[in-house]
Amino acid sequence: MSEKVPTPTSTPAPARLRTDVFLTLGGKAVSLAFGLLIVVLIARELGPTRQGLFAVGFSLSLVLIHLGGLGVTTANPYFVAREPEQRPRVVANSLWLALALGAVLVGVGLALKLVVPAVVEGLTWGQLLIAVAGIPGALAALFLQSVLLGEGRMVAYNAVEVAQFAATLAALAVGFWAFGFGVTGALAVVSASRIVSALVYVCVLRVRGRPDARLARRMLAYGFRAYVAILVSFLVIRIDLLLVNGYLGARQAGLYSVAATIADGMYVLPAVVGLNLFPRVARSGESGETAEVFRSVAVLYLLVCLATVPFAGPGIRLLFGERFDGSVSLYYWLLPGIYCLGLLTILSHHFAGRGYPREAAAVWIVGLAVNLAVNFAFLPGQGAWVASLASSIAYAVLLGLHVRLFAREVGGYGALRPRPREVVGFVRTAFGRG
Repeated sequence: MSEKVPTPTSTPAPARLRTDVFLTLGGKAVSLAFGLLIVVLIARELGPTRQGLFAVGFSLSLVLIHLGGLGVTTANPYFVAREPEQRPRVVANSLWLALALGAVLVGVGLALKLVVPAVVEGLTWGQLLIAVAGIPGALAALFLQSVLLGEGRMVAYNAVEVAQFAATLAALAVGFWAFGFGVTGALAVVSASRIVSALVYVCVLRVRGRPDARLARRMLAYGFRAYVAILVSFLVIRIDLLLVNGYLGARQAGLYSVAATIADGMYVLPAVVGLNLFPRVARSGESGETAEVFRSVAVLYLLVCLATVPFAGPGIRLLFGERFDGSVSLYYWLLPGIYCLGLLTILSHHFAGRGYPREAAAVWIVGLAVNLAVNFAFLPGQGAWVASLASSIAYAVLLGLHVRLFAREVGGYGALRPRPREVVGFVRTAFGRG
């Protein structure tokens, strides 16, 4: 028997999308700035080869975190927005799921060194253990933060994240300059920051509920459809980094990690828009606002991406040094994929708010298959540029499939065609003059 989808409850009118977007964008911008400083600090202190080893350990932990998320970060705001009375049980379920899933993933991470040691080539057992030790804390932090999104508590949502990045940067600076940290110390700081962040979210949410197995099953049933999309969108670039390390070595992985870091920063703008759009679609179930946002972001984000072209080279050399000059071309190969990922993120969040239809989740498998096929066929013996190209091709395919699904929902592709006056109006409204 299929489970009845809950009807959205009457909730207070949400804050204007513009307000939440700019609040979240401000928080993400500050976090991004701290994150960039963290990457620059680690890269300059460790150099390309040891930076590559750090990036492998860090990326492996991120891959495992996303593998273990099971869509809970999407299910939490969905259920909190539609059924606010379930909030205490959602929080309690999140904690227990984070601890249980995190313990399993720590074991998986350690097993990888036995089964496929090439994936973590160069990392010692101690470094690998430290890298994966913070996974339960990272899952708990992500799950609890998503509850704040469902509640519309965007100040708390952003403040804890910014504080985590700032504290991590400070701890790394002290570690490098006062204690001579290497790869092991840097990984330890990152894992510790994840655990501390989870504890802060527990305090902010004032956890008092008890786990509810029936609700947990509903959350996971919804979340799994979103899980496929979340996982694949993340894995495309991160798996590329692991493949570059396995085929081409730690130095090339270090260069590629810098290009991927810049890609993460570029992705913030559309991700923030989609993030704030998601609970609104969950409440209303409508498509009109998504179409309008997509049309405007398609133009504005293209301009942002193009604007980075003349500055990427000087910026990378200035921040990371001449040793990372090879990252510049990798970023250029990745840029088309960055643009496509930004746009499909808007549509992906829309489908998440609509309960994530199975077809919308399934198309992500196509994108991952395309990415892996290109990498396995051409990466061995070639340069890391193949990994960047593979990501761009995969995200372009995924964008095309998402546009097709959304056009079917809104009655044709014309609903997604940019309109100059609307773009101008979008910008005027964004800055408070609309």
